[in-house]
Amino acid sequence: MQNRLRTAIVVLNLLFTLNSHASDIQFVDVTEQAGIHFEHAGGIDLRVLPALVGSGAAWCDYNNDGRLDLYIVNGSLVRPAADAVLPKNTLYRNNGDGTFTDVTDAAGVGDTGWGMGCAFADYDNDGDSDLYVTNYKANLFYRNNGDGTFKRFSSGAGGIGDNGFGAGIAWGDYDSDGYLDLYIGNYIEYTKVPQGDEVFFPYDFFGQANVLYVNKGDGGFIDITNAAKVNGGFHLTLGVAAADYDADGDLDLYLANDTDQNILYRNDGELTFTNTNRPDARSHTGDIRSGMGVAWGDYDIDSDLDLFVTNWLDENNVLYRNNGDGTFADVSSQSGIFEAGLGKTCWGTALFDADNDGDLDIFFAAGHIDPASWEAHGQPDVLLENNGDGTFADISEAVGLRKFGSYGVGRGVAVGDYDVDGDLDIFIVNSGSKPMLLRNDGGNRQQWLQIRTVGTVSNRDGIGALVKVSAGDLHQIQQVTAGDSYLSQNSLDVEFGLAHHKVVDKIVIQWPSGIVQTLTDVKVNQRLIVVESTE
Repeated sequence: MQNRLRTAIVVLNLLFTLNSHASDIQFVDVTEQAGIHFEHAGGIDLRVLPALVGSGAAWCDYNNDGRLDLYIVNGSLVRPAADAVLPKNTLYRNNGDGTFTDVTDAAGVGDTGWGMGCAFADYDNDGDSDLYVTNYKANLFYRNNGDGTFKRFSSGAGGIGDNGFGAGIAWGDYDSDGYLDLYIGNYIEYTKVPQGDEVFFPYDFFGQANVLYVNKGDGGFIDITNAAKVNGGFHLTLGVAAADYDADGDLDLYLANDTDQNILYRNDGELTFTNTNRPDARSHTGDIRSGMGVAWGDYDIDSDLDLFVTNWLDENNVLYRNNGDGTFADVSSQSGIFEAGLGKTCWGTALFDADNDGDLDIFFAAGHIDPASWEAHGQPDVLLENNGDGTFADISEAVGLRKFGSYGVGRGVAVGDYDVDGDLDIFIVNSGSKPMLLRNDGGNRQQWLQIRTVGTVSNRDGIGALVKVSAGDLHQIQQVTAGDSYLSQNSLDVEFGLAHHKVVDKIVIQWPSGIVQTLTDVKVNQRLIVVESTE
């Protein structure tokens, strides 16, 4: 009896701790009041795969005013009338007061094709962010003119065009020469439609080869995919994300593939890569599922980058713990994330510190493709709280994610502090309907630090820089990335929750150039811009 009572007390204390911790934050839908009137076109049509799987969004300060702006990719119409107004991608400029203004036409970035993914990066190191957009058919590349407008290149300009079924994007300096290269994941050979079926699914199609473009440094690019051996094996790639998982100073690539084996490409230097899911170089990250979203982050605070991948409704999402020796362990079951995704088709995702307590939580969006007749397409999105002991708890209801009425049909997810208040907000693209901007209220009750990296020898954005922050007994790492989640991009800033710590003892930045830079005694609760130093 005493043992049962003691157990009950422990369980109640644990529940109280989780609930009180969760109640510190609330996510509030502020889409309308923020002035975001976008609506995703296409919807759920099982005969139109671009509509089924798109689209994404990106946070980026495109005009260098210190505030995050928002770009949203749109679908299109299947058989538009001659006089139809075609849906278009939309750029919203942040007004700095919690609202946004649609500047799409003025900026010149309102494409009307079948949009999929997007990511910003300063490819020419001129101090402003350029934009790449993947489409079903021809992708788009926009160079930032630095005056609030963009110049659109044709699909073949500069050697960076691709006419496949574009999906995920990952900008990164894969050859460490100071210029950003571009990896594009391609999906299916959609023009070759199977015969005899009214409804098509991905496994009915052949996959397309992915593309790696190397930046020549003169405004042009070269396709070196085959030489680098990173064409993806025609495996129906959707999610793409880069990270230096083996801490050897160069960016590696992970591909989430639909109905086929996922691939982790290890960068071996000099633009050669190894598929680590081959039998002779096994990393244990090559599950065969319906991979969609990808997020890298050090969830267990052991100074290496772990991996989270979202999957189809009858396959669990997977959390891979980095063993630190080039291999990973599937800890989905013991970590408590296994059940959270079952019965949900899961897409965009992020590893981020929602409550600034010093460890990374997990968010993912969900939405059906082919629901049963009694179900709706919308599904509830999920936030998993990191308990700090290697396990997670579903706190979605406690933080307000169940208060929005009907559920969205989630696809792309992008995370960033758009209102500059020290906690991270979430933007979700919902297929065939309105998106959701979820403002984080209360996440800034604990201490925080945001860091923007500016390269001088390295690429201007510092993409690929590994940032280590130490505050007392709390030691964290994050990497600057451009393109992850699902067809989307989080803020280029790296954001650290610091719990109760009042000062950061040390920041160590390992730049892509190889330069190591150290800062000490840094104040908390600020956005810090760090310029790469050669001294």
